[in-house]
Amino acid sequence: MEVKTGDFVLPVDFLATAEEFVPGEGAYEEEGKIYSSAVGMVLIDIRTKRISVFSRTKTPPILKAGDIVIGRIEETREQFANVTLAAMRGKEERALPPPKLGVIHISKAQAGFVKDLSKLFKPGDVVRAKVLSAQREPVQLTTVGKEFGVLVALCSRCRSVLEKQGNRLRCPNCGSLETRKTASDYRQGVV
Repeated sequence: MEVKTGDFVLPVDFLATAEEFVPGEGAYEEEGKIYSSAVGMVLIDIRTKRISVFSRTKTPPILKAGDIVIGRIEETREQFANVTLAAMRGKEERALPPPKLGVIHISKAQAGFVKDLSKLFKPGDVVRAKVLSAQREPVQLTTVGKEFGVLVALCSRCRSVLEKQGNRLRCPNCGSLETRKTASDYRQGVV
């Protein structure tokens, strides 16, 4: 059955083939077929060959490559850091659906060589990252770039919020000096 502009569709409804169209907002491609990811109305743009679904309901945001997310570091190892995802930029009012687990590999933490990822992130740190792939759990993340990295860090000794001093972080409570891969707007409250 051919889908046309104005048709009402549900999530996972078949829309078109990837040879015919490119998925737009509210649509995704899987194995050469385009499906709806939302409840809503179909819009087909013949000029750009894009097929989209405009939601009639407030559906949870669907993560895709390029999205900006906020999460908390749960565990850090030498080669990777596990992140519990909490929010997506532009959709802060909506809870993220599963998968809620992300991972930052050592090669995607910052530009240049990194010997030990646990020097850049610690459990409890709040980070901003970019989604590389959300095809399966865990979501692949990167913090390469000055806008990505730790937004708020806690002291490893006393758990107080660290203050930025130059390229390091200092604990106002116990005086501990620590390093992190901080975002350029560390502790400024910007998602």
